[in-house]
Amino acid sequence: MSNNKFVLVPVDFLKNLKELARGTEYSDELQKVLDSREAIENHDVTKLPKSAVVRKVIDGDTVELFNGLILRYVGMTAPETGEPFEKEATEANRVLVEGKEIKLEYDNYTSDKFGRILAYPILENGTNVSIELVKKGMAELVIYQKRKPFIYQTQLSEAQEQAKSKKLGIWKNNNN
Repeated sequence: MSNNKFVLVPVDFLKNLKELARGTEYSDELQKVLDSREAIENHDVTKLPKSAVVRKVIDGDTVELFNGLILRYVGMTAPETGEPFEKEATEANRVLVEGKEIKLEYDNYTSDKFGRILAYPILENGTNVSIELVKKGMAELVIYQKRKPFIYQTQLSEAQEQAKSKKLGIWKNNNN
């Protein structure tokens, strides 16, 4: 198990680091991250990636892509560190996506306040990973009041009801 931790780094720091990295093996990678950041900050969906390979699973609803971007799944949330089923949710996500190429389908919102891109990860066989994790009880539907409904909100809701009725994962001890 790797001890690598996910760290949020200010864009200005990366820009300064770019000067130090000039001429090194890290120069091109750093430039790719900075180029992607510009697309995220400007909410320019045309410049956001349409597909990517998952480098590493961070947790049950977040992955690092090979282009350096961090992808947070749309429409659901998985248990956080220390919460019940956090390890199971992370592992379920790992089995589904790590090392695989995924299509990225964007919703009404393309990034969050942490600079992560927001999208639905879609597997080669057409499986929507957000819906699949909710269906397995490894995550739950998120609905934001006063915002447009998510594209897959109905499917996510149906998946959650299935998981609840079968008492899967996070719903195991739920009496609803």
